[in-house]
Amino acid sequence: MRFEFTEEQKKNGINMIEIEEDELILEGEYVEGEGKNYVITGIATIEGERYHEFQVEFELVEEPSSESLEDIMETEWEWYDYLC
Repeated sequence: MRFEFTEEQKKNGINMIEIEEDELILEGEYVEGEGKNYVITGIATIEGERYHEFQVEFELVEEPSSESLEDIMETEWEWYDYLC
């Protein structure tokens, strides 16, 4: 499934991901996937440079309690990888 972030969700920061060890901030535009496996696509800022259509694949520790962006984004990640 594909889940688009609404303006309200963006305003509340639900679409923001920070990966400190890589000095990466991702402003998510949408999430695709189901179960425990997802890909978030958005605009990444790395060392001051912005990259559009940047994708991060991730697996959740457990399935979210519902198929909502809030529940998906609030669930802890097991692992992640950058897609090229």
